[in-house]
Amino acid sequence: MKIQQLTINTRHFAEMKQFYAEKLGLPVADEQPDRVTIQAGGSQLILQKAAAPGEKSMYHIAFTIPTNQLGAAKKWAAQRGISLFRDQDGDQFHFGNWNADALYFYDPDENLIEFIAHHSFDNAENEDFTSSQLLRISEIGLPVDEVAAAVEQIQTTLGLSMWSGDGRQFAAMGDAEGLLIVVDRERPWFPDGRAPIVSGTRVVIQSARQRAAIAAGRSVRYSVPG
Repeated sequence: MKIQQLTINTRHFAEMKQFYAEKLGLPVADEQPDRVTIQAGGSQLILQKAAAPGEKSMYHIAFTIPTNQLGAAKKWAAQRGISLFRDQDGDQFHFGNWNADALYFYDPDENLIEFIAHHSFDNAENEDFTSSQLLRISEIGLPVDEVAAAVEQIQTTLGLSMWSGDGRQFAAMGDAEGLLIVVDRERPWFPDGRAPIVSGTRVVIQSARQRAAIAAGRSVRYSVPG
């Protein structure tokens, strides 16, 4: 599955645009007064000004990087003044069951942003790490009230399988190339332990079955464009 486009709401529109376009160095594909489209490899991230200034939102978004570039990505982030999340074991997180390693940091809206290197991919890169090595958006978190019900709906409507998880509190739907991270809204996010917030989201995916748009807010809704 591929995430083609992801739209999120932002409380700090100007700061978010500057962060993604300047600090991360990603190209601006389109700009309007209340939204800006950032090109991240094969995906687009659309930052949309929140309708209400006090609107609370919080997202978890992952970007795929080349399999051998996590160390270089850490140095690149440090050079750009991006502080990585750390726990008692450091700032690099290994996922044995996913055959992947990741690092995490926050954007100006305090969204949990991840760079993940999947070692099952043959995409090693020997050049210096740059923003061009953010290959695509590979994950978006979708907190829900009932994970099992959302999993069933995703399977039925979009034809996506559960790639990882127990299907009750956590379900990664799709494949290593693109995942909808369906979580119980009471389950803290890994690794920082914050409680998820159900936030307005629109995701356009390309799956083996179809192109589909997923809108997430108080509930998770699905539509298939003609």
